Amino acid sequence: MRQRSLIWIVGLCVAAAGTTSLAQSGTPDPAVMRAIDRLNTAFQARDTKAYDALTTADFVRIASNGRMFNKAEWMKTVAAPGAARGAGKYDEVSVRVYGTGAVVTYRNMPDAGAVSYLTRVMERQGTQWKLALALSTDVKPPAAPTGPEPPALPAWSASSPAETDALAAFQAIQKANRDNDVAAWERLSGPDHLIINVAGTKTSRVERVAALKKAATGALATPATPGGDQRIRLMVKGDVAAVTWMQGQSRSLKVLARQGGQWRQVLQQTAPIVAPK
Repeated sequence: MRQRSLIWIVGLCVAAAGTTSLAQSGTPDPAVMRAIDRLNTAFQARDTKAYDALTTADFVRIASNGRMFNKAEWMKTVAAPGAARGAGKYDEVSVRVYGTGAVVTYRNMPDAGAVSYLTRVMERQGTQWKLALALSTDVKPPAAPTGPEPPALPAWSASSPAETDALAAFQAIQKANRDNDVAAWERLSGPDHLIINVAGTKTSRVERVAALKKAATGALATPATPGGDQRIRLMVKGDVAAVTWMQGQSRSLKVLARQGGQWRQVLQQTAPIVAPK
């Protein structure tokens, strides 16, 4: 049985568990999960034509071992021969729609392989939702990667007002984290903000605020962040911005949503960077 619990934060609707695909009921845009179902089916069937049509031209995939792939490189993984890919099971499914952008997160329990949390950033192009970025975090330490490292993505710099604004919001959030500035952090965080940590555990907005308050009073030591944020990349997809960066031996994703003219963080997720064998 495929277990589902679809939490629709925008529609404030909860769908009952079911036994087939990741379909949903009582939602503002059921096309989001139809696109997810079609992506999963295309990956299982190694259908590169369908997968290509369901992803944006600048699609980026970050694996649970921290490797980052552009679209052309990830398509090699989609097409790679091997054993049949099962449908797997999914639960803890959250779908949040912000205008023409959407954030989908769920726990993936494949028939074979590691259990992981998978986040997908979607963009609506016309009537079709397409996948722009995906990141996985395993709930147990991931295996070391094999094969050559994928080519590095080209250097990024902001090239539009929306990117500049989203980057400024990201930098302000990071400063609030470093300074244990609770007021600034809360102002820059949506009420639905969720953190998926490098070990595959979750931290809620309430828990993060409590930790910041303890750190601000000296009751909780805040570890240093060696090297700061490196290799920052950002893409704006409608009313959603996805920021990726490296810090130490991890690669992170922060998703921002534009609400009332202001960018606020609604999700952060991290995967470890694992050295190859």
